[in-house]
Amino acid sequence: MVYKNAKLFMCILLNGKIPESYKRRAAMSEYILAVDIGTSNVKCMIARPDMTVLAEADSEYETLCTGAGRYEQGPELWWRHMILALQAAAAKAGVRTGEIGRIAVSSQAPTMLPVDAAGRPLGNALIWMDRRSDAQCIDMGRRIGDGTVYRITGNKADPFYVYSELLWFKQNQPALYEKTRWILQANGYLNLRLTGSFTLDATHASITQCYDVLHRCWSSELLQPYGVPAELFPPVSQPVDVIGTVTQEAAAQTGLRAGTEVLAGSVDGAAAALEGGVTADGVAVEMSGTSSVLLVGSDRPHTSPNLTYMYSVVPEQHLLLGCMSTTGGVLKWYRDTFCDRADPAIYKKLDAQILAQCPEPSPLIFLPYLAGERAPIWDTNAKGVLAGITCATTQAEIIRAAEEGAAFALMDNITEARASGAQLRTLRAVGGSVNSRIWMQIKASVVGMPIEIPTSCHGAPGGMLAVLSCAEGEFASIREAAANLVRIRETVDPVAAWIPVYQEKFELFRSTYRHLKPDFPSFHQAGGN
Repeated sequence: MVYKNAKLFMCILLNGKIPESYKRRAAMSEYILAVDIGTSNVKCMIARPDMTVLAEADSEYETLCTGAGRYEQGPELWWRHMILALQAAAAKAGVRTGEIGRIAVSSQAPTMLPVDAAGRPLGNALIWMDRRSDAQCIDMGRRIGDGTVYRITGNKADPFYVYSELLWFKQNQPALYEKTRWILQANGYLNLRLTGSFTLDATHASITQCYDVLHRCWSSELLQPYGVPAELFPPVSQPVDVIGTVTQEAAAQTGLRAGTEVLAGSVDGAAAALEGGVTADGVAVEMSGTSSVLLVGSDRPHTSPNLTYMYSVVPEQHLLLGCMSTTGGVLKWYRDTFCDRADPAIYKKLDAQILAQCPEPSPLIFLPYLAGERAPIWDTNAKGVLAGITCATTQAEIIRAAEEGAAFALMDNITEARASGAQLRTLRAVGGSVNSRIWMQIKASVVGMPIEIPTSCHGAPGGMLAVLSCAEGEFASIREAAANLVRIRETVDPVAAWIPVYQEKFELFRSTYRHLKPDFPSFHQAGGN
């Protein structure tokens, strides 16, 4: 992974001089910093330029739910908790923050954050979970045409994307809209606080739903009908581009060195795809956090009406995403609702409970749609459902059913990807769920294929390390950096006896959703929210 002395010697011998990349590294600081703005926390990871991780830390915060389908976060939370996570990671690593030489930020996406000309937020950010712009999506279909939206963006009109949220904001908050100068993503806001520059990376641009993904420009065909100027969006940069340096003000607040280079960064899913080695056809990775995302790599633009198309961090590569809203967070929901959330060993205790009391497939069906659902059903009104409870139902059966429900949602997206023609020969997993052996066994048995777990399972921050290491000159390309990052720690095989059981349960899972779908809108009324 690192350039060895022998390699340097051969370069000098053959060329008669020290390569420029070595000269650059000699002049650079010793450490790199990867930051990820997640739905539940900010993660910071400090590493050497060769991607050797020294320490990581996170700082957790809450999402504000202001009503049915309305989810917001205050951008100042991201900044404050980034500083806390940075300080904690630096302390663990025994590193001074001033020694960090380059920074890259990935983030949850999409996010709609309006700011004024000075960069001051004009309200909370509407995050990817927010579903308030259903009416705007319907109007886009009538005014522009669903087929046109799909042709230009590679994605169906849905509140998940930025454009419908922007239209909601324009129509419902006209006074604030008039003050809006820029629409930022979550990593764009942190980049602004770090550098003073207004930026947007290409991976985020590709899922705004007003960007022409084929011609790589803002679509007048989508923007003009609503009178939205393309100038609301910052210039588009590639993830590896340097978009500015840490300002004196940011240095004073964070402890970082003024002048430290900041790269454009990317969507968290695109970064996680790098860590999972999704750099060629047929390789897929599931990134699990609060949400979970299936990322399937392709060497050509490949779309599906029920999945999400997005640019890859790797040039000339494309990603097909199955974005699930809360499948990764089902255990967090269970913890927060029924357990002591302050117990640091709670997840290990839940695993132990499953193994001791429910070692075989649960008799229950759990629909993990705790905040509606995105791919592949795209149902704003979908609800979480626990079906099959009897007087004999145990806690362990409920916990296992929640994990199985997340696995069935993953299989639902794999089925959709294959139906669209995508190849899926290798499946890997990164993120929080890999820490649960039983959960990984359940997933492998549901999808009916082995799941590879890389040595590095940090998710998005790990992918950002590949971007940073490439920028440092350690590797010739991001693809090469990603290839050097991926080392398979273990392969979790399906449990043969579980496969036929889960095949039947998967059909029951889908049937349960289909039968309840017509009644989900009434749940809002009955529950008062």
